Amino acid sequence: MRLLSPYAEILRHPGAARFSGAAFLARLPISMVGLGIVLMVSALRGSYAEAGAVAAAYTVANALIAPLGSRGVDRWGQRPVVTVLVAIHAIALLGLVAATVAGWGIAALLATAILAGAAQPATGALVRARWAVALGDHPSLRTAFAFESVLDELIFIVGPPLATILAVVLGAPAPVVAAVFFVSVGSVLLIVQKSTEPPILPRNEARAAPLFRRPGFLVVLIAMATTGGIFGSIDVVVVAAADEAGTRLAAGIVLALYAVGSMVSGLVLGARSHRRDDRRLPQNFLLYAACLALTTIAFALTGNLVALGVVGLVCGLAVSPVLITAFALIERIAPAQRLTEGLTWCVSAIALGVAIAAAVSGAVVDQGGSRAGFVVTITAGFATLVAAAAGLPALRASVAHPPVVGADGSRE
Repeated sequence: MRLLSPYAEILRHPGAARFSGAAFLARLPISMVGLGIVLMVSALRGSYAEAGAVAAAYTVANALIAPLGSRGVDRWGQRPVVTVLVAIHAIALLGLVAATVAGWGIAALLATAILAGAAQPATGALVRARWAVALGDHPSLRTAFAFESVLDELIFIVGPPLATILAVVLGAPAPVVAAVFFVSVGSVLLIVQKSTEPPILPRNEARAAPLFRRPGFLVVLIAMATTGGIFGSIDVVVVAAADEAGTRLAAGIVLALYAVGSMVSGLVLGARSHRRDDRRLPQNFLLYAACLALTTIAFALTGNLVALGVVGLVCGLAVSPVLITAFALIERIAPAQRLTEGLTWCVSAIALGVAIAAAVSGAVVDQGGSRAGFVVTITAGFATLVAAAAGLPALRASVAHPPVVGADGSRE
């Protein structure tokens, strides 16, 4: 119970449980859409390369365009911007399903996937921005960010098995259709909560420097992109490994076990976050990146799905610490009036890495099988370590010199 008490404390904050719960439902599809596209396209078109390409188109569009939507959120508020984004996103995803079922050309699939990805709301950034307003600079904000990262991992425990079960039981398009339902309902439940919506803070556009010029910001984005490369390659390669073993349903279980390991470490780290010194964030980030890189080697050494599940469970322990620390660094680097944008760039970097790795892994698997695909996973893991090590001085500078707090309480 002592482990959970810090989380119970932050959830007692007015409105916190409601906006966090709504955001959980709204972002449940993040663990379903990519896998759902792979399951749907590979089943109906018989090509992992095409499946990986469509999934990549979706996630690349999201990675490149979502920060623009979040910039709009910072300027005009969550309710008006998210309403438009969710409507476009839902229609485009249903269009992708229709195009795939109807057997349209790959161009139609790519076009609808790109539109859907571009309009996907950055719910993880939206809810973290609400936490930042609710808790301010209190040390419990680290716990809140950790709590959301734990929920992210829970999403990746629930989502992959749910997606695979829906695909097997109801048909290949079912996971994508279910994703439309979850994101639509969850987003509506979130944006109607006006009392906890972050205020629109004033900012001087003439003075506002690009976030990329802030020390350490680009370092975090590069590390998150390579971390996303781990996730994207695992998604595709595990599905291929399960198909080789003749049991596609096992793919969701293996991916869920990977998320379970990450959730456990996230719970422990988050419960202790309020005691930690922010000045050690850069060093911790490097340490966690090293652990994550080393664990990727184990995937290539497994010989069957049972071993792959066990490895996934153990190796997942290294995931949450990297993600939690990255979000904490972004919160220190980005000005308050651009926090949603900064957090979305972080999420988008992960998505970009997922997209690239999914496409590359799909092609590699088609040529050399699932075992060859894990080379992409290992490469992405060690690229994360290199980025964290090379960028350590910039990260230290970002923590030592955070944005200045203005008279209105915003950081500039």
